[in-house]
Amino acid sequence: MSIKNFSTKEILETLLNGENLTNENATSLMRSWLNEEISPVNTGAILSALRSKGVSGSELSSMAMVLRDACNIPIQKPSLSLVDTCGTGGDGANTFNISTAVAFLAASCGVYVAKHGNRSASGKVGSADVLEGLGLPLNSPQNLIIEAVTKVKVTFLFAPAWHSSLINLAPLRRDLGIRTVFNLLGPLVNPLQPDSQVLGVASANLLDPMAEALKNLGMKRGLVVHGAGGLDEASLEGTNQIRLIDKNEIRRIDLNPNDFGIDLSSNNALAGGDLEENIEILSSILKGKGSSSQSNVVALNNALVLWVSGIQDDFKIGFESSLDKLKSGEAWNTFESLKSFLEKK
Repeated sequence: MSIKNFSTKEILETLLNGENLTNENATSLMRSWLNEEISPVNTGAILSALRSKGVSGSELSSMAMVLRDACNIPIQKPSLSLVDTCGTGGDGANTFNISTAVAFLAASCGVYVAKHGNRSASGKVGSADVLEGLGLPLNSPQNLIIEAVTKVKVTFLFAPAWHSSLINLAPLRRDLGIRTVFNLLGPLVNPLQPDSQVLGVASANLLDPMAEALKNLGMKRGLVVHGAGGLDEASLEGTNQIRLIDKNEIRRIDLNPNDFGIDLSSNNALAGGDLEENIEILSSILKGKGSSSQSNVVALNNALVLWVSGIQDDFKIGFESSLDKLKSGEAWNTFESLKSFLEKK
């Protein structure tokens, strides 16, 4: 089905009236975008209206399913329980690459991690930027990238290499210059379709829609977090708002660093910098040589990953074991293993 079955005017009227699209219409809208059936003017208007209304969980999951189906996976998906740590970004805090550090720490703790990521869409250094800077190949053969998660417990899926269907929309999104629903869809369209995910959001208004989307997408376990001080990660600055998705139910909880015996500290202590600075910070943390705040925030977020993976249901114990593992430097060895594996010809 494509948008030819209804008019863009009807879509715009629905959105401008503050009403959500039906699952069918959201699905058809995304298919029509991929098929280039909507003019740039109408696309810009729809994206702006959708952002103004606020996207719903059902709209997100319906669109995400279309994008997932559009990915061509060259080999069978590994029969493993996979976890992703990809968030929405957009918090403007310019922190170092926390979720990227967590991906390698989690793998060193025994979690199978399929990290989905991209270059920066703003001034912040993206996961792809910093990993490429550390020498990780971004465009290895896709079968090798998929095989890596089985062999070394972690892999990195560079989004543009897997979502070629979105190439035709890239110029328009750049011209608009604003964050749209596509920024929110990124964390939901991992080509390997992980069973579990920790998903950070930069706005508390996104907690419930993202949680609903993860539930609709059939996550075994999911966790959506909005950090104190506006981070799209769990923060050391105060109480973090969380939605837990488990057994097809959504539950609200709050987590404060004090619950883990961590002293509160400003998000300024987590600041990154330019590419070279972020490369240095990430390598230092993975080697177990990060500052106290850097290590604590990575271990705190890793405790969330241990929960969604089912390895550790107690967040405090998960934090303590994560911190011990981080100090050992095994996370760096995991990164080096992935790099060596993806450099195979």
